[in-house]
Amino acid sequence: MSRIKFRTLFKNIIKWLAIAFVSLVLIVFLVFGYLWLFPDGFTARHNEGPKVLTELLHMAEQSKPFNPDPYIASTYRPENPLYQPVLAIQRHRWDIAEKLLEPLAEKGNADAMFWLAEITYGSPYRSSKAAHLYQKSAELGNPYAALRLDVDNSDCQRFMSGYCKEKWGKLGRKLLKERADKGDVKAGYYLLRDKLLTTEEEHKKLESLVTANAKNHYYRPLADLLKRYLKGYYFDRKEPLSSENKRLVIQLMKLAVNNNYVPLMSEIIFDDDISVTSEYMEKMINKRNELDISVTVCREFYPVGEDKPRINVIKLAGCAIASDQEVNRYHDFNMVKSNLKYNDYPPLSEAELSQAKHIADNIIKNMTPVIYIDEMNSVNL
Repeated sequence: MSRIKFRTLFKNIIKWLAIAFVSLVLIVFLVFGYLWLFPDGFTARHNEGPKVLTELLHMAEQSKPFNPDPYIASTYRPENPLYQPVLAIQRHRWDIAEKLLEPLAEKGNADAMFWLAEITYGSPYRSSKAAHLYQKSAELGNPYAALRLDVDNSDCQRFMSGYCKEKWGKLGRKLLKERADKGDVKAGYYLLRDKLLTTEEEHKKLESLVTANAKNHYYRPLADLLKRYLKGYYFDRKEPLSSENKRLVIQLMKLAVNNNYVPLMSEIIFDDDISVTSEYMEKMINKRNELDISVTVCREFYPVGEDKPRINVIKLAGCAIASDQEVNRYHDFNMVKSNLKYNDYPPLSEAELSQAKHIADNIIKNMTPVIYIDEMNSVNL
């Protein structure tokens, strides 16, 4: 082939590729434009807002802060052998968790195998061990372990690509259905969420499962749905959320918060678009630190600066000391000291340090740590 013919062929290929790309973009634009103008039944129902969650709104009206059972929304309670190791995972202390999980896994505990795999698969040198733990857990009936090895699971493809098989995804969904058929509404929710939802009836089914899970004090489905109301669902948001719908969203958030659900406490604390009374905010922050100590939350509530009261420094230091003691490290308190030095603020005096330690002792004495991660919503690995 001559050089001239080759150049002509090359130009034609580039031309057709450009046409194909522009055509694809145009098709995508038209599809999303159609969905914007003519939403499907699922989106149309979603656009009605949180008023459709009638039973939960009634429960929210009766709800008061805070449920006297601190563990009401916790994934595991202290008497469960998985409580301490999963709490360690939540606190990013995988070294502690591994030592506690290995004996349980060796005894055939399928859930322990799952959690041990969760803190193992991120290492390229241990992916084989993690995959075999997931496989064994799945074979013992854990659907969430099977789904981790699904061929469509991006984490599996990234870290355990040689073990990702379609059969594991099928097994996971089969196990979820078996649990759902026996009344496990958590399994039912994740089985439904696995599908492409397009109809009004599917949204009503979602509402039913969100409600049933919330009545069981599993609030993650509710939190997910409320986030979609607040932020929009794909391309359905045509106008800002109305003040009435925002009021209903906050009311439903407080239902979960009043039952000691930590993630939505954080959502309210850090999202400027969500407003509650200062009295409720203070109570909620104190309760949150009883359930899961957080220096980030303390920093939000006790800002430090030249125009801020000195007691804020002491309270923040106390929070940091308590956090470090709970997870057996010294990172948070050192960060407080470093920030004081960096901003040329006076360091803690001996008297202030003593006061901070006293605050930390009181925090720890009143703590009832809860677990809010679970099989489908694990801590960031």
